[in-house]
Amino acid sequence: MSLNPSSPVAVLRGLADDPAAASALAASILAGSHSKDILLAALKVLAEHPTDAARPALRKLYDRFSRDKGKHDQGGYMRRAVLDTLRAAARPADADWLAQACETYEFWPPDFAEDAVLLRAAALVALVEVNADLARYHATRLLVDPYTARMTGEPAVSAARVLGALGESLPLYLIACQNTPRNETTATVFPEVTAECLRQLTMLPAALVERLLEKYASTPSSILRMGLFDLLLHHSEGPLGRVYFTRFLDETTDFDIYRYLVMSIVVAGHEELLHDLRQAAYRERRRGKQEILLEAATILAHRPEFGELAAHLRKKLVKA
Repeated sequence: MSLNPSSPVAVLRGLADDPAAASALAASILAGSHSKDILLAALKVLAEHPTDAARPALRKLYDRFSRDKGKHDQGGYMRRAVLDTLRAAARPADADWLAQACETYEFWPPDFAEDAVLLRAAALVALVEVNADLARYHATRLLVDPYTARMTGEPAVSAARVLGALGESLPLYLIACQNTPRNETTATVFPEVTAECLRQLTMLPAALVERLLEKYASTPSSILRMGLFDLLLHHSEGPLGRVYFTRFLDETTDFDIYRYLVMSIVVAGHEELLHDLRQAAYRERRRGKQEILLEAATILAHRPEFGELAAHLRKKLVKA
């Protein structure tokens, strides 16, 4: 559908080659009465081309959608967009506002479930840019937020990433060491959160990583396995868990998690694991795995040993 050439969105697009003018127009749009679609288009421009001049308009827009306890922005989608836009232009003076947003909880009918998880996550990510010390405390609290969303793990997942970026390994390690309750309804931390904590522990002493490997090696959760894989692959002293990886490549029957591990090994590029992957590929007899391995070998086919492996796998698949 074509845009009206005089519409704010069309004018913004027309200023694509003039970022300063586009930012100025976007800031003025935020101060006016426009639909959410137009406001989101202006926010997108300001996120790409931040300017101090837009900060007052961003604050006013946030306050506008916060009125009546967020009644006009259920789910916090507009306010999240404002905070994402602010992040590049945020200043220390914004810390109190962002901290308040980290503590925003909203409950709406018909089920009155908490509905501001995305808002708290976005506020925390913005807060760390202007006040890292304050962000540490809020991130630690949000790591065990009682209103963490079960489907996404937010805002706790974002809290784990913030703590990892700040080098705060102790709360992350605490979560990784927790014992999962038999009854999932009593859990205070979910697999998505624990997996993200594992990913962020790349500076943990290797001996402690070995204990985490023992704890999670047999987990039935693919989400936890992916977090464990990433920790072992990207650890500062790694890669770790070479024997575990070899055994897993041979034994798993879950093609989805198998593909995740194979591609993660390819991307990480550790020579010893690439060697192990090649050896596993020559041993493999299952077609589903061979197809995944062929995809990986094709990616690395510029290397002679993987070019040979790709040719070998193609022959195997044709004969099967």
